[in-house]
Amino acid sequence: MALVDYLCEGAVCMELREDERDDAIRALLHNLVGGRLVPDDLVEAALEKIIAREELGTTAIGKGVAVPHARLEGLEKALVAFGYSSEGIEFNALDGQPVHQVFLVVAPRDHTDEYIAIMERITRLVQNPDFRRFVAQSSNAEEVIELVAEMDR
Repeated sequence: MALVDYLCEGAVCMELREDERDDAIRALLHNLVGGRLVPDDLVEAALEKIIAREELGTTAIGKGVAVPHARLEGLEKALVAFGYSSEGIEFNALDGQPVHQVFLVVAPRDHTDEYIAIMERITRLVQNPDFRRFVAQSSNAEEVIELVAEMDR
């Protein structure tokens, strides 16, 4: 299993302009819809579940990274969207810093092992300071996907 298998070029946004958590999450969900990866009628349910998860405790894990996530009924496969914000997003991060890199994970409710594996891979990847630095220097989706493929080994 490679993380890049779940990340689609159409679901990568290198100019995430939203500065509030819920707006950024909604924008990334709409990228998945725009790429025909998630049905439009699942956006509100996904947003509701992701926000409910955020209310339990922030998914902003520090160092400018957040990994909002949810498992959903009606989804056929696990998906990852990525957004980069040069300005930063208020995500109520544990370290009090704004979030610049957001990995949004949605998966079918019954794909627990796959969901956990994706979360573990993202967590390991973003702990690497080189990864975070190179993503910040990337200019397009293709570069981000290449970087994820190269560093997620």
